[in-house]
Amino acid sequence: MRTAVKKVTEWTHITLILAILMPMVYTFGAEQPDLIGRTLYLRCLVIALPIIASDLAVDRCRSLLSYLIASALLFAATVFAGQLLISPVRGSSVSGVYMTFLIIETGAVLISRIAERLKRKKAGDAAKNRDPSWRPAPDTLRTPSLSVLIFFGAVYALALNLNNPAVCSAALFSALFYAPAALLHKYICETENYLSLNKRTCNLPSGRIYGIGAGMLAIFLLLFIAAALPALMTVSGRHYRDIRKSMTPIEFDYPETTWEMPPEASGEDPVQALIERYGEPKPTPPWLIALSRILEAAALAAVAAGLLKVIFGTFRAFREAADENGDIVEELQKTEPAVRIKKAPAGQHRLSERERIRKEYRKTIRKYRKDRPERHETPTEIEKNAGIAQNTDIQRLHDRYELARYGQAD
Repeated sequence: MRTAVKKVTEWTHITLILAILMPMVYTFGAEQPDLIGRTLYLRCLVIALPIIASDLAVDRCRSLLSYLIASALLFAATVFAGQLLISPVRGSSVSGVYMTFLIIETGAVLISRIAERLKRKKAGDAAKNRDPSWRPAPDTLRTPSLSVLIFFGAVYALALNLNNPAVCSAALFSALFYAPAALLHKYICETENYLSLNKRTCNLPSGRIYGIGAGMLAIFLLLFIAAALPALMTVSGRHYRDIRKSMTPIEFDYPETTWEMPPEASGEDPVQALIERYGEPKPTPPWLIALSRILEAAALAAVAAGLLKVIFGTFRAFREAADENGDIVEELQKTEPAVRIKKAPAGQHRLSERERIRKEYRKTIRKYRKDRPERHETPTEIEKNAGIAQNTDIQRLHDRYELARYGQAD
């Protein structure tokens, strides 16, 4: 459930940003808002189709070729949907700009998905090589942030000063939908990050942690709604102005210039004059022509080989980024053979008094007890299980062993 919510917030993030671009640009050229200005923003929301479909396709396509085929079909479907939406106002000045923006934004989204998939391969390589300086690049398609509200505020202020109520309303309602989505995404990501960092130290169940975060999220949403209510209640009372009409043209006083006719050229051909003076030019040697053609062919072959190498490398990286289950593929590294430590020959190492007592104690226990003592057994339990706890000699050895093991004797 939380994964689905994160997906929806990521789709909302990039959809609202791309959908407001076209109305914002249209604001500069529209003298008076018309019917297309009121519904242009709703038509621009069709960009959600390639955003959602490309996100699903890039995770399910194993090869780059299959993703390119899916992208081509998705591109055609988006263009067709845009043509249907703009057909009521076909022929107006905004129809061509609308389709241009839709095509550019769709292509940018599809290419960004490929770059995102290739970043996974880079992340796997960095994790495999344990590179401490590597940091994942921020992904604009998957990182909602409250700082984007500044962008919507700038669009609102621009439309307010260019006398376009439709774009003002579009920017306002985009911010109202975007802020809860960004807060929800931040809540889920930060809670998951907290749980991942505190798996061993946090004794609270994850449900309780999410519940605490959800309560704080509800408080922030209530504060946001309280702050947004005045803006919603004063929509009809906005004071628009057009700063383009207040701009006065600047007059420049250019000095008078006099034009002089260039001297008439003589009818003599300068090339012919050079030929008469220096003679006919010598023809290019055949070996030089052959060498230039060889160099041209080598340069073209090198460029073609480089392009093929980049293309095949991209295909390979796209395929190795994830397996059929969507997991990161990690190659097993070759391990160095184990180094065998040679035991020192007998007689070269002289045992200390502590080592001699511990060795004598282990030898005595093995003499009376055939099974191997457990790790949790104390010396008293070991002697009791061996049946020698009441032996006087064993008691003296026990005291010496305790002193050698826990005392200060050397």
